[in-house]
Amino acid sequence: MATIKDIAQATGVSAMTVSRYFNEPDKLKPKTFEKIKKAVEEIGYQPNMVARLLATKKTNIICVYIAGDIDPLHPFTLQTIAGIGEKLGENGYSMLLSREGYEKYTCDGIIAMGLSIEQEKELLRHSHEKAIILFGNSSHSSNWVDINNYHGTYMATKYMIERGYRNIGYIGIDNELEYPIERHQGYVDCMEEFGMEIPQYADVKVPNHEEDGYRVTSEIWKQATVDGLVCASDVLALGVMRYANEKDISVPDELGVMGFDGLGYEKLVTPNLSTIQQPVYEAGKALAERMVEVLKSGEYAATEMFIEPVLKVNGSTK
Repeated sequence: MATIKDIAQATGVSAMTVSRYFNEPDKLKPKTFEKIKKAVEEIGYQPNMVARLLATKKTNIICVYIAGDIDPLHPFTLQTIAGIGEKLGENGYSMLLSREGYEKYTCDGIIAMGLSIEQEKELLRHSHEKAIILFGNSSHSSNWVDINNYHGTYMATKYMIERGYRNIGYIGIDNELEYPIERHQGYVDCMEEFGMEIPQYADVKVPNHEEDGYRVTSEIWKQATVDGLVCASDVLALGVMRYANEKDISVPDELGVMGFDGLGYEKLVTPNLSTIQQPVYEAGKALAERMVEVLKSGEYAATEMFIEPVLKVNGSTK
């Protein structure tokens, strides 16, 4: 196997000069660069990438840490990862996916998603060692990119009010992350600003599963007077739609239903579900772009970026 010394002997330059050809080529004279290049091609030398990485202390690897209860096979996760991977690849970076943690990996930066408030605090203790950017935020005081969850449910609720629904309930997600709080607040603020009363027994939160959406809808329908339900996810809204179908509740006339995600599940029911679409692929690209900017510039200024969701009207609302 050819070595740097072999290249040096073939060209009559020092081993240090050959090393500079691979690591700092702009510092070589054009004539020297071309001479070494020719020898490398003729001898077929392949540089030891591991040694180069150790020497430069750069890996060109970004760890994408998927924490919490996030399903790695959910369209939300897959589309986010696709956006991150595309933009990292365009800039010469590799992506390392991790579900177990980030401490044991050697990498230049960490993009994390699905963190609780405490997990975020723990991760940010490593910010002096490597670049860290969060998808989602709990503190609004670090580098993050997020979907504007508040505006999404505000927009959904406003649309339903404008379409004539008057008793609009809300089914939220029960977990320790920030985004369910933001989504709920968007609904509450919109109802208040339009002078609408929140129906009694119809502002609830449950685990984010279809069967929980079904179960809580049965409870709401028995206890409350509602003609519309804004849901914090499409999965919950699918449960609402199943209950309405089984009980012959006309959608959208007797009950309007609005989801939140827009990642494909809205097409699994008839009528198709009106929803707030999260542009998570674009969010993934934005996360990667910011990471590359930080690593290339060395400037770690705070990033606070909201990606705006999009209202998608289908048949589950008037």
